[in-house]
Amino acid sequence: MARVFAGVRGMRRDGERRAADVRTRKRGAPWRVLVALALIMTATSTFSWSGVAPGAAAQQDAEDATAGATGESGTINGVPRETNETVPVVTTGPGAPLLPGEVMLPPAVPGLPGTAPVNPELPAPGVDTVVAGGIGSTTELAIGAASDTTVFSSAPNAPQSPESAGLLAIGGSQGAVTLISFDITGVGEGAVLSALLTFTGAGDAGGLGGSVGVIYDYIAPDGLTARDVPDGGSALNVHGAPSWFEAVEPGGLTAIDVTGSVDGDGAITFVLPGQTEAPASMHAIESGVPPQLILTVALPA
Repeated sequence: MARVFAGVRGMRRDGERRAADVRTRKRGAPWRVLVALALIMTATSTFSWSGVAPGAAAQQDAEDATAGATGESGTINGVPRETNETVPVVTTGPGAPLLPGEVMLPPAVPGLPGTAPVNPELPAPGVDTVVAGGIGSTTELAIGAASDTTVFSSAPNAPQSPESAGLLAIGGSQGAVTLISFDITGVGEGAVLSALLTFTGAGDAGGLGGSVGVIYDYIAPDGLTARDVPDGGSALNVHGAPSWFEAVEPGGLTAIDVTGSVDGDGAITFVLPGQTEAPASMHAIESGVPPQLILTVALPA
């Protein structure tokens, strides 16, 4: 009985060991599958056994995705981009600059290839003949007044009296206005470089000057009245600004720049209204000290 009991107990222990071995094998099967899968993934470089913590791996994945999304280092999500697009080369350093595209020149530029032909016998448009041909010499012309008179705005129908013909008046309470006319000759083909209207002050006291007007192609006749004076414009100086003079002094010579208003031969009349608060007077033709127009003229070579 004892041997039978011992044999039965041994068979039971044997069966328990077999059952335990089966259970162990069942529990170990999934791990063996995982180990085999890990070895395969390692061989194909799909997974890295670098000991990176799960959080660090996630951060690295995010950085790789960002780098790829922004195209950093020419990648998209870590994969090199493939493109047939030609990237232009931009040179910012020193070197020979690129030539510009074809430039069309205006047809009126003389002396350049591709422009309209220029007749060498004719000066360029808008260029003074003296300047284009060269200045040969300069000359000064002193032209005496052809006529002069005073009219009065306070008496628009009354001419200057014969008794006062030796003097010219400007300004004052009667609104005296002096007109001085010239018949310019001698300029010809020359160019006027300077024009000065000059006169000599008269009387015992000086007075204020003022603006200067101009009437072209006109000579003031004897017996002129304020009502009969034609319209004119402002005289100009050498800078193209309105001509002006400060004062008239007894016995003093006044010179007014009217260069911008004189460009050649012809009749011209200058108008001097003066200032109401300070009248002045000057010598007329009849006094023997007539007003003059002094011209500096450049003559062509």
